[in-house]
Amino acid sequence: MGKNTSLLLAIGLAASTLLAGCGDNSTGEEDAQNNSSEESTMNDDAVTEDSSGGSGAGDSNTAGEGSEVNLDTGVAKVLTDLDSLSKVLEESPDDVTKINELGNQIDSHWELFEQKLEKEYPDEYADIEKDLYPLIDEAKKDEPDVEKLTELLDATKTKVTSFKDSMSME
Repeated sequence: MGKNTSLLLAIGLAASTLLAGCGDNSTGEEDAQNNSSEESTMNDDAVTEDSSGGSGAGDSNTAGEGSEVNLDTGVAKVLTDLDSLSKVLEESPDDVTKINELGNQIDSHWELFEQKLEKEYPDEYADIEKDLYPLIDEAKKDEPDVEKLTELLDATKTKVTSFKDSMSME
């Protein structure tokens, strides 16, 4: 009889543990539905476009056909990045980590509309890239040359700003 009691007790304990683990079944289902709904919302935001072809909030664009941002948005992002780099070079030129991060950021933002710019404005693109690519390369170095970066930055900002101004006149 001792074996039967132990077996019955073990089965009862296992069953109660299983039932306690299940708890209120609606919570698990609701959580699964909420997670599914959140994922769907995030996926909807991941690649959105407004009616003018511009990108919406939450974009996760990569360089490639069909995933380019519009030129106005792209140029504005790159100019903001260039301004940030300028500020870092003025205030903390020894902050190599931040300079490297901004170099990578400029590069990734540029890639979002680079193909479109090259296709629609090949001369302006060629002019900008003469200073932009050396700027990005220098900013990504382990020991960037601050003087060289400043010169390249000034030239790049002038060219990108000039391009932005000419685009707004069209």
